[in-house]
Amino acid sequence: MPEEEMELASKVSGIMSHFPEVWQEYQDWLRDIVSSRTDLLSRYPAWQVSVIFRWRLLYFAVYVAGVVLCDQFLKRLRAFFVGGNVVKARLLSAKAAIAQALAGQLTSRFPSSQRYRYILQRTATLLAVAELTLCGVAALTGVLLAFYYQPAAMGAHESLTRIMHTITNGTLILSLHQVAGHGLIILALVQIVVMFLGREFLLSWLTGWISGILLTLTAIGLSWTAIVLSWEQTSFWRFKVELSIVGSIPLVGATLKEILSGGSGISSITLQHMYAFHSYVLAIAAILLSVIHLTALLFQEQTWKPTEKRFSFAKGCQRAAPNRNAPSA
Repeated sequence: MPEEEMELASKVSGIMSHFPEVWQEYQDWLRDIVSSRTDLLSRYPAWQVSVIFRWRLLYFAVYVAGVVLCDQFLKRLRAFFVGGNVVKARLLSAKAAIAQALAGQLTSRFPSSQRYRYILQRTATLLAVAELTLCGVAALTGVLLAFYYQPAAMGAHESLTRIMHTITNGTLILSLHQVAGHGLIILALVQIVVMFLGREFLLSWLTGWISGILLTLTAIGLSWTAIVLSWEQTSFWRFKVELSIVGSIPLVGATLKEILSGGSGISSITLQHMYAFHSYVLAIAAILLSVIHLTALLFQEQTWKPTEKRFSFAKGCQRAAPNRNAPSA
């Protein structure tokens, strides 16, 4: 065997010997490759034997290297999952300890009869925060859409098409505006149920209860006034049917229908009226009501705290005002 090929085979065996388990399993294969060179010389020319021998060594090295890499990967993966289970168990135990501590604190602070009510009222406050966030998202995206929207019969649909297909991120902004509006209605309805179960309709919670109901109605009104703004066939006929229902209300139906439509039929004036109600009247009312609603719930939650930890404007003014009785320097 030439010295170059012998040296190449010894290098391969030296590298494989660093992995005893794999080397013990595949060393017979390397011996067969080396011993088969003599048989190859009896059938092929020397240069072909050299090519075949080197190819077999290369294939052997690549195959065994793949086995080694897979074995190392499986070991690390096994160690990761075992370690992950340990970490997961520790996290679960920590969560259980925190939950137990919170439960103990909740039990010590509130009697069992009031604990359920406190959780519901706290949930209502969190929903109010989410509602205010959705109002902000809807207002911001509405302002961005107002730069390109045209409240006219000949330009409403075309302007929305241009927003979706021409303006950068127009589809995203329009989708966020719609999702925020629908999400506000859903959260407001869910919050009314939560507030009712938490008995927040009592006199002490009257501001939060009334503002929550008004916010829900305003959110529904925003969705209703947006029906005709797209100026499509479906929205046009749907608004016409609902406008006829409004007109059938006794005493005030005809007047209300004329105010909303701006005349006897649905036209550009109707679109402008709906745009004004949607963008100015109801949008501003929704933001103000969401702020009032959240503020009322936050202040009402002060009743669950000890007297010395409650927040009041009088205490805030006393802390902010300079101490007039302090002796002058």
